[in-house]
Parts: sequence; C-alpha cells; structure tokens
Amino acid sequence: MRSKRLLMGSLPFALGLVVIGVAASDAHGQQASVQSLFERGALNEAIQRAEADRGNPESTYLAAQALVKMDNADRARGEFARLREGGGDDWKAIGESGDAMTAGDLDAARAAADRAVAANGDNPYAHYQKGIIATRQSRFRDAADAFGRSTEIKPDLAYAHYYAGIAHQRLKDLPKMAEHLEYFIKLAPEAPERATVTSILRTVRP
Repeated sequence: MRSKRLLMGSLPFALGLVVIGVAASDAHGQQASVQSLFERGALNEAIQRAEADRGNPESTYLAAQALVKMDNADRARGEFARLREGGGDDWKAIGESGDAMTAGDLDAARAAADRAVAANGDNPYAHYQKGIIATRQSRFRDAADAFGRSTEIKPDLAYAHYYAGIAHQRLKDLPKMAEHLEYFIKLAPEAPERATVTSILRTVRP
C-alpha cells in the first residue's frame, strides 16, 4: 500500500516532466522555424530550413528575403521564381515583385506588389512586400501603412514591426515608431538590429 501511495504521489511530478518535455519540444520546433531563424539573423540556417519546407510559400519567401539580406541576388531570384511558378495568384505576384525588385525595376516591383494585395488582402506577406518596395522608393507613408497592415494580420511578424518603426521614424511619428520597435525587440530579442533599435528607443523613452 505504501509503495502504491508513493507511486500515486509521484504521478503529478512525472506528468509535470512530460508537460515540460512537450513544451521544450514545441519551443525547439519554433526555434527551428524559418521565421525564427530569419529573425535572429541565422540566415544560412533559415535558407537550409526552407529547403526542407518546400511546400510552404512563407518559408520560400523568407528564404528569398534572407538571400536579399546577404546580397545574393541570383539565388534570391531563384527563390522568388519558385513563388511565381506555384501557389495562388497572391504568391505568384509576390514572386514577380521580388524578382523585379532584385533586378532593380522598382516600378514593376510596385505594380506586382499591388496585384498581390489585390489578389489576397489577408496575406501579410503581400503587404510586407508592398512595404519593402515603398521603403526602397522612399514612400514612407505607404511603407508605414503596408507594414502596419502586415502586423495587423500577423502580429508575430517581427520584421514587419521593425520596418514599420523605421518608416514612422522617417515620418517623425515617434510614438508609433517606439510602439513598433518595442514590439520588434519583444518578438526578436536576438535580432542583429537589437542594439541599434535599443539605442533609438533610448532617445524617446529613456
């Protein structure tokens, strides 16, 4: 009887270990996602992870953005081509926009990004791509609106908050800048831009 009581007494502890193990496994899975790798600056790892996740257009898009950050335009265009060749009209247009962007044709990139948003206004990456093009064309009001819409649809998209914050900084809208940049730090504490963003925030919220 005593051994049975001991066993029953240890059961909650054992179950607790199982729960902890599952949580750790889930956390590890999240850390291994393309988005998480991209947001902590592990760009090569993000690209490799996307290779194993070829059916997911979000992963392909983030791999392309990682390659853009690495100044590897040829490989980035290859990833954007994958989007053009498969998926819905929104992803095809996003791929066309990215391809035109890496080729230096920002007007064509803008038109394609607009088509992506028109095809599916609920795709956060369509708005994100529109914001990227607007930023490159110094249309910061359009960029702030596009990235803002992206964060409304997908609040955990850290770099949408980052670029929204930068756009609002250029518009001298410091409260909105701080709101987005603080969210960026919360979502992506290991991001390469963390030190710069923290420095910017100190100027408005010491």
